[in-house]
Amino acid sequence: MMRPVIGLNMSLQEMDDPFRAKASCLLKYIDAIAGAGGIPLLVPPYSKRSMLEQALSCMQGFCFIGGPDYDPSHYGGHAQPSSDLMDPRRHRFDLWLAEALLKRTRKPVLGVCGGHQLVALALGGALVQDLKSEWHAGVGAPACGRPRGQAPTLPHAGDERQGTPQEGNAFRHEVTLAPGSHIARIIGSATVAANSFHHQAVRPERLGKGLVATAWAPDGVVEAIEPVRGTRFLLGVQWHPERQTDEPAHRAIFEALVAAAGKQR
Repeated sequence: MMRPVIGLNMSLQEMDDPFRAKASCLLKYIDAIAGAGGIPLLVPPYSKRSMLEQALSCMQGFCFIGGPDYDPSHYGGHAQPSSDLMDPRRHRFDLWLAEALLKRTRKPVLGVCGGHQLVALALGGALVQDLKSEWHAGVGAPACGRPRGQAPTLPHAGDERQGTPQEGNAFRHEVTLAPGSHIARIIGSATVAANSFHHQAVRPERLGKGLVATAWAPDGVVEAIEPVRGTRFLLGVQWHPERQTDEPAHRAIFEALVAAAGKQR
């Protein structure tokens, strides 16, 4: 059986030096797709939008990867330090890519961390720009299982945990999944233990057109989004399942993407 081709967008580094500038993708994403039965195909940030359609025609599905912050001017946010933001070329291309996939195709799409946020932004959503300073614990959906204001804000960003036993991928927090949601069916449970490497999150009151929140951290932060009507495979998860593929629940997310892509032939 032919494996479905799954596209992956790419990060940019050393863009201040045109002779060292490079596009890359972490092997964890590549291996997660390959391990789930797909053929990973890296898509660099083209300078011309016109190249997208032909490139996407070669793929049956797509995974948006994480990275630095998207420019808040896109969604009416406040200014951030330029050191937090991704290179403008990637920002521009990622939005072209997401809009093309989400609005002009029915290809299965998975967004991971910043890729989850990209799904929301492409459909008119907005972000909480810094959870540590802006998020009020418990303001998310009551489905997080705790009264509003009763849960402390978690140390979602990796740099908040540096020098502690919870540094890096060691940290886990519970994620509550909406009963009957696509993410709950994929994982096969009402909860899942997830890692965390983000300082931003999708705004609960502005998720993006046609999207609904279907998973929450104990402090109410939105951990998954999917379509209100399940007419296609479209899923965003705020954690990094590609770093937990030794666990069946997280590996199942990539397996579900690849399975949906396999039906596109």
